[in-house]
Amino acid sequence: MNTANELVKIQKPKVLKKGDTVGLIAPSSPQFEPGNLKFATDWLTKMGLHFKLGANSSKSYSSYAGSDSARAEDFHTLWSDDSITAVLPMRGGAGATRILPKLDFSLFEQKPKILVGFSDITALLIAINQKSNLVTFHGPTVGLMFETAYTHSYYQKAIMGISPIGLVGDPPADPDDLTDPTDSNDSTDSTLPWGSSYPPTRMVIAEGKGRGRLTGGCLTLIRGLMGTPYEIDCDERIVFLEDVDEEPHNIDRILTQMVLAGKFDRARGIIIGDCSGCKPGGSKRNVLPLNASLEVMLREHFSNLGIPVIYGLKLGHTPDKVTLPLGIMASLEVTRSSTGSSSSSSSTGYSDSFSVKFNIEEAACVDKTQSFKK
Repeated sequence: MNTANELVKIQKPKVLKKGDTVGLIAPSSPQFEPGNLKFATDWLTKMGLHFKLGANSSKSYSSYAGSDSARAEDFHTLWSDDSITAVLPMRGGAGATRILPKLDFSLFEQKPKILVGFSDITALLIAINQKSNLVTFHGPTVGLMFETAYTHSYYQKAIMGISPIGLVGDPPADPDDLTDPTDSNDSTDSTLPWGSSYPPTRMVIAEGKGRGRLTGGCLTLIRGLMGTPYEIDCDERIVFLEDVDEEPHNIDRILTQMVLAGKFDRARGIIIGDCSGCKPGGSKRNVLPLNASLEVMLREHFSNLGIPVIYGLKLGHTPDKVTLPLGIMASLEVTRSSTGSSSSSSSTGYSDSFSVKFNIEEAACVDKTQSFKK
């Protein structure tokens, strides 16, 4: 019996190659600094790429990069340009959701192109993926794709190659942070990942195995799409979620809404990102005395769904970020490691007590634009 995952028709964009042209747009907020654009385009040049700039991308209207109509016009103009292979937002911020009713989703289906972004761009990624059946990419905006070697490597794997990304690895830790190589009496274990931070990249919330198409993005934007024609579809999918500088009680409110809406009832797996700054008081806006940690909230919501759930993957609002293609088949396997003790794994859920494999199984781009059935 074929599942919805196997029957869905997916459009894959043409792979980005050296010598290609990309379109730069500002569908949300304007650039922080005028020099940000020059810094980003210098990197595009180093990558052997040419660029075209949206006509309205330097405008400003309230907290947005121009009016809704101006931003939508740039989106359509660059997307219609046959010389452009990828449309790359310069940053997130606010305002992408406002232009959704003005977008021509048939255009995106007829002329598949690469679209990469995160944060506020989540609204565009989910809407275009679902309305146009086009693979979109949750990854760095054009000004952030060179933050770290890890980020840039996965960015290139996702949009500049025609092979599957495969098993997703973790950023390298610095083993020398606390080791004095000149001190022969230093007993510090240099094999430990001293550069690591909490949460670990693969903290286990729930065991299991799941396979499905990827979807997800920034929780704040996902909540904003609830009850609209662009609401996220999590059925038979591996769902990834992340946010930044949100109090755990606010994330709890978002997750509770999604649970009540049945969003995880038929999900195949859940991946929670690093969620930088999402600690009690992390937002610097307010601190509730009974504000539990994010880990506590996640365990309460996701421990008993019967699907694999991990917390801490580097995606979204963190310098190290993996680029994830929405609409592409992936698998998540979380099994108890033969070397890990049951007591330590049950009490901490750290990945050294488990085997955690996150595999992106198929290529997200093709040499020549085409549609297919899995």
